[in-house]
Amino acid sequence: MARFGIIGAGLMGHGIAVALAQGGHRVHVHDRDPATLGSLDIRVEKALRLCGASEEESSRARDRIVPTPDLPDALRAADVVVEAVPERLSVKHEVIAEVEAVVSPRVPVWSNTSVLPLTDIGSAMRHPERLVGVHWWNPPHVIPLVEIAPSARTAPELVSQVEDLLGALGKTTVRLHRDVPGFIGNRLQFALLREALHLLQEGVCDAATIDTVVRSSFGLRLASVGPMENADYIGLDLTSSILTNLAPGLSASSGPFSCLNDLLADGHRGRASGQGLLPWPLDRGDEVARRLIDGVRRNL
Repeated sequence: MARFGIIGAGLMGHGIAVALAQGGHRVHVHDRDPATLGSLDIRVEKALRLCGASEEESSRARDRIVPTPDLPDALRAADVVVEAVPERLSVKHEVIAEVEAVVSPRVPVWSNTSVLPLTDIGSAMRHPERLVGVHWWNPPHVIPLVEIAPSARTAPELVSQVEDLLGALGKTTVRLHRDVPGFIGNRLQFALLREALHLLQEGVCDAATIDTVVRSSFGLRLASVGPMENADYIGLDLTSSILTNLAPGLSASSGPFSCLNDLLADGHRGRASGQGLLPWPLDRGDEVARRLIDGVRRNL
């Protein structure tokens, strides 16, 4: 059993804590925001209930998760530090500097970044060889995949240690050959979102229709047959022909989308504000969370 110190008790931090605690590890969780840290117990209990943990399993997991207001207290006995703070390079540099002031140079630092290059995150570190990208997927206690990425200076043996520990939790791990922004999954996911926003912006259809098409067609297939296998399955000659005809019309935008910026300018931020690309009445967030977890569990 390892002792973990998690910095960031938000959406990802609390879910990572649940996944580690369910695997028998003790977890101290710190957050600068007292309100976020104060609600940790409630969110942990909700996560355990939604993922179908028994009362006995939930009780053991809850006992292993310790909200810790003081950062040095959260990290002092940690065997591994997990950084799960917002995706801003300046914030990550500040937090990791605080980590290095407290823990031994031998303690690994896992960054849950899903966007920023690991080499940039580690550029200000005294011991960048201890940094490794460990990208969990939301919700971390349900989704099996964890992407592991080394920076240009990560110690090779650290990547193997991460794979072993996560494998013991029952996670599916993939190792990137090199450091790229967005890892693998987010690059694929946001390429799809870019094309979806392009269709919306060009007036081809509305937002709800895009979700209906994905959920009722290839979305059903993707959990069983990935895009590379499907390309082989239908034939690379047909795949090449389709791409030759479609590629010129696909979005290649590298800039902002006005359909998003217009919504943001009007204060429509999505679920949190009650309106985004779709309407979000009060009970929709909980309904989506239940549907998401139920769907993943059925596929698993």
